[in-house]
Amino acid sequence: MAQAKTAPVLATPSDAIAAFERDLPKALKNRTLEEAGWRRLDDMTLLVPLWAPKTNGLSDEYLLRLGFAYYPGWPPSALFVNPKTLSYDKAKDKCWLPKIEGCPEIATHIDYMNRGQLICCSLTLEFYNVLHDVKPEHLWDSKKHNFAATINQIDWALRSPFYKGRHAILPP
Repeated sequence: MAQAKTAPVLATPSDAIAAFERDLPKALKNRTLEEAGWRRLDDMTLLVPLWAPKTNGLSDEYLLRLGFAYYPGWPPSALFVNPKTLSYDKAKDKCWLPKIEGCPEIATHIDYMNRGQLICCSLTLEFYNVLHDVKPEHLWDSKKHNFAATINQIDWALRSPFYKGRHAILPP
């Protein structure tokens, strides 16, 4: 189980890959990667497209990159990335980061304490990397959580009143 105010510890690669493989069918819910629209970059990286409804009936599209180097003892790394570069540059890619504000369970930061993007949620690795405080009932627990919880929490926030659009306007 993860611990508050404690730096995450890398998993053995074979253990991380095995846990990811074990939990992938649960997260896919009887779909294939293609049916879900997900893509694996390598043995420990998953790309998940997510959408945030807008008031005009359209939606904002985002790409979430999950990394499993610390999994399952810690949650997956979770970053919103530029769909072309598959990375995040705080100077250029703010438009690919949703603005989630005012929610006690999750928020997004362009550059949290000069340490880069942060999806501030106890179901993401970066939350623990910045030594964030967290109540015991919100700690990542690999006995009851898998990475689907991370995706579901972020997806929920994008569909909630706490979603406030993009951090910057999309380039033309």
